Amino acid sequence: MPLFDLSFVLLHCSALLTAFLFVLVLRMKKKQEIHYICLGLIFCVLIWSAAMIAEAYAVRTIAYNGMIFTNIYFTAVGFVSVFIFFLGKAFASNGSISRAYYLIFIYPLLNAIAIWTNPYHHLYFVRYSLMNNEFVRGILINIQAFIAYPLILIGVTYLLVFSIKNAGFFSRQSFLIAIGTVIPLFVDVAFVFRIASFSMYLEPISFGVAVVCFMLAILKYDFLNIAPIALQTVVDHISDSYIVVDENYNIIDFNRALSQNFQPIVKLRRKMSLWSLVDPMREMSDDHLESFFSCLEQTMRENTTTYCQLHLQGANFDRQFSIDITPILSQKRQRGTIILMKDITELQRSFDLVKQTQAQLLEKEHLVTLGHLVGGIAHNFKTPIMSISGGLEGLTDLIGELDDSVDDPAVNKEDYHEIADDMRVWVQKMRSYCAYMSEIISAVKGQAAQLNSTTTDYFILNELLKRIEILMNHELKKYGCKLNVVCEIEKSLMIKGEVNSLVQVINNLIINSIEAYEGRRGEIDFIIRKEDNSLLLSIRDSASGMSDDVKHRLFREMITTKAKNGTGLGLYMSYSTIVGKFGGKMWFESELGKGTEFHILIPLTA
Repeated sequence: MPLFDLSFVLLHCSALLTAFLFVLVLRMKKKQEIHYICLGLIFCVLIWSAAMIAEAYAVRTIAYNGMIFTNIYFTAVGFVSVFIFFLGKAFASNGSISRAYYLIFIYPLLNAIAIWTNPYHHLYFVRYSLMNNEFVRGILINIQAFIAYPLILIGVTYLLVFSIKNAGFFSRQSFLIAIGTVIPLFVDVAFVFRIASFSMYLEPISFGVAVVCFMLAILKYDFLNIAPIALQTVVDHISDSYIVVDENYNIIDFNRALSQNFQPIVKLRRKMSLWSLVDPMREMSDDHLESFFSCLEQTMRENTTTYCQLHLQGANFDRQFSIDITPILSQKRQRGTIILMKDITELQRSFDLVKQTQAQLLEKEHLVTLGHLVGGIAHNFKTPIMSISGGLEGLTDLIGELDDSVDDPAVNKEDYHEIADDMRVWVQKMRSYCAYMSEIISAVKGQAAQLNSTTTDYFILNELLKRIEILMNHELKKYGCKLNVVCEIEKSLMIKGEVNSLVQVINNLIINSIEAYEGRRGEIDFIIRKEDNSLLLSIRDSASGMSDDVKHRLFREMITTKAKNGTGLGLYMSYSTIVGKFGGKMWFESELGKGTEFHILIPLTA
């Protein structure tokens, strides 16, 4: 055989290409398990080719007739089949391979022992030759082939089947894997069954071509579609929909959830334009679709993640989506965009139901508040109205007395002045009662208006104290409780917020303290002081206190210590009011059997 025949030249080219590929993969940063498997496969093919080249030069230049190089490349051949199996397995399982599979390396190790000890038993090959028609096989090489071929077949099947599923049957990735499978398979079958007479050099050449094709398919082409089937299976089973588009807005990939969600609108397929999906949505969406376009363009233009919502409503289709649009960058260049669509239809419906339920609960709380207001009005108006009624009776008597004395000569000027003075006294008393009722009406009117008010204003501390005193007067007298107001700051202090909202919160806390005494007489301390740049309001009682179970759940849910006589909504809403409307804090201290103290901290503005 001439030194530089065509197969020998091709062997050199294959070795050089394999060496270049080995260096290329070796220099990759952040290598994963599949990259190390690639390195192992490339290295074995490289050793196989290099040993054959070295043997050829040794034989043809110094007439070397030893078996060292032969044993080296036959040892490498045994490892090639194992690495092809691992490559396919890693490609199919997203680079995660069970450690148990590494026991397969026992096979190439035993194969290597059989090769290196062949001179003592000749069970691997009886006679060795570079030409397949002169090569005499032993029983062990047949056993080796019985193990190696299934490993290669399984590995290549993984690569080919999962590449077709992920990238498509006619993709470049699938085409390269198919070429890399057919060439070494044809050469090896032809060599083993002696279909044609050719040099053994063609075997490492064919496997070198296969390795190059595999590497290009996995690491180069269709980088967006190299996701192994394990990963594809995962994303197919998540409830969120995703779609991947390239820089020309062509659909590269999507998962099963997206296909199922939009099946009533359009039948999706890869390589179709994104607008084929968007166009049917135009008549089903409001201005949200324009927001989606804006976010998509912003992502493509600025390489930033954007967010939007989309509501599609049409015949037999009513869905709401929360959309995350994320760019795919490679070497600082945008290669495509991932559109993640979270179906929030049920979540939105649940949210609407919660809002509706909350509105109903608020309305019930408003009715309870109105009940307290009406009770307070009835009690506070009873005394002044009876006094005014008595004053009117007194004035009526004085008017009758004045009328009777007009023609009575015994009545003098002093008597008329005395009657006038008595009438002035009654008028003054009724005027003070009317002023008192006017104050009550003002407080009640503001409190009632608060039920639907959402405005923000300023008020002074004295106004707050005055309204609390008027509105709580009835409840305190009714249950025999005393409210001790201790104000340690100026009552002219200005507070930002709705006075009626804060009145309702404090009244609710005072009523809770009254009811905590369970009909017994008791005292409630209402302490107002300044802490740093905040107003601290404290309502303290010495009643029954709260258990640990109630304390852990208070403010987090609607809980009450009044059993069927309470809903727990008052405290729950009071906490929400302080945090939401005043930007403050609300907390409490309680000890079972000793009492409870609620604290409200409201930030003050200049």
